[in-house]
Amino acid sequence: MGLRNLLGVALAFALVASGPTPAQASAPVTPPGTPQAAGTQFLSAATVDLAWMPAATGTNPIAAYEVYARRPGWNYPDQLLTTTTSAWVFVPIGGLRPATTYQLYVRARDTSGLPGPASAPVTIATLPSDIVPGPPVATDATATTATVSWRPPAVAIERIAGYDLIVPPATPTQPIQIRTSTGPSTTSAQLTGLRPGTTYTFIVVARYTDGTPRSAPSARGTVTTAPSVPPSPPSDLTVTTLTPTSATLSWTASAPGDFPISRYYTYVNGGALGVPNPGPDVRTVTFAVSPGSTYEVYVRAVDQAGIYSAPSETFTFTAPGQ
Repeated sequence: MGLRNLLGVALAFALVASGPTPAQASAPVTPPGTPQAAGTQFLSAATVDLAWMPAATGTNPIAAYEVYARRPGWNYPDQLLTTTTSAWVFVPIGGLRPATTYQLYVRARDTSGLPGPASAPVTIATLPSDIVPGPPVATDATATTATVSWRPPAVAIERIAGYDLIVPPATPTQPIQIRTSTGPSTTSAQLTGLRPGTTYTFIVVARYTDGTPRSAPSARGTVTTAPSVPPSPPSDLTVTTLTPTSATLSWTASAPGDFPISRYYTYVNGGALGVPNPGPDVRTVTFAVSPGSTYEVYVRAVDQAGIYSAPSETFTFTAPGQ
């Protein structure tokens, strides 16, 4: 064997000897931790809201949470109800049967597909369908108002004390907001003060005179208001008075869109100007400046529906030195 061949064999042995051992080649992979169920709300005939605390991250980031249901006493595989990336918010869970007991649990799955342990189960019993009202449905919607109606539960009217139209809280720490309440024979409500081009989510809760059950929530319903024409941008921005320590900004009024102008908002160097926002009939503001400093200012109008105009053109100026 020649010298060159001997050197090649020696180099190959050296590379094998210096390579990682099987134990060093890969570290153990840790799965995600166990989520902790935080509670439920608005249990209905076929739905419930479930919230849980985030699971601890293992070796890989958490990709999703999976919510499963099992029915005690049934020898069937657990049912995957939903997959979501959310945690510490109420997630609407559907696909349940009326008047049925379930155990719900959550597990995290990481980006490699490795699942973590299941949370402790939460036991629920869905309500009979006859005591649950139908979800709210928008029967008429404008930019700022909407009429919603719902189907009454299939019970005698004397059992019903009334209805509450509720905005479901997003997280366990938010309060329940009752938007309006009606009497037992009223199954619609007129909503005002809505924002144009916005989708709202509501549920209806039937209150019963006998208190058993005390309330029965509907499934979720959504209301989407019509879009609105915004005001035009303010124009002709200029500084009418300028000293080393103050500047007076003025502009030409915006043209209203679908609603009257409510106020003007002024901005400097990308942030709020820090002065009172003038009303619709005032189109000038005075603010403090520093000698020799340069400022970029612009103005936006907002109407009575809360819709902002596009920004005006930016006006740039430099305060004189002292």
